Amino acid sequence: MSRATADPTIPAGDLDKRVMLLEPIYNAAGDEIVQYQTAASVWAGVDPAMAVETDQSGRTVEGVMVNIFIRYRSDIDARWRIQDHEHTYEIKGIWDIARRRVQLQLSCQEVL
Repeated sequence: MSRATADPTIPAGDLDKRVMLLEPIYNAAGDEIVQYQTAASVWAGVDPAMAVETDQSGRTVEGVMVNIFIRYRSDIDARWRIQDHEHTYEIKGIWDIARRRVQLQLSCQEVL
């Protein structure tokens, strides 16, 4: 499923996975994320984009970039995370496809 087009429609078969949208919870000062809580469970399409390598504490770690497609929501921002079974992704970019408030493409990187 490659949906990186300007077509805002969502064929029902493309949203074939159930994912959890994780909303951040902040400390008392409101300046640091201390944990995440489930905001919603939604149908999504998960499309692997590419493999990436990152440097963590002096060692190279492999990860995965994915595009996640969901129905439009106005409350999501880049501080949220997506849980797909045992995989957790941080949102790197949000695209309202064709700016019609029908579908979002979330460009995400796996949290390692």
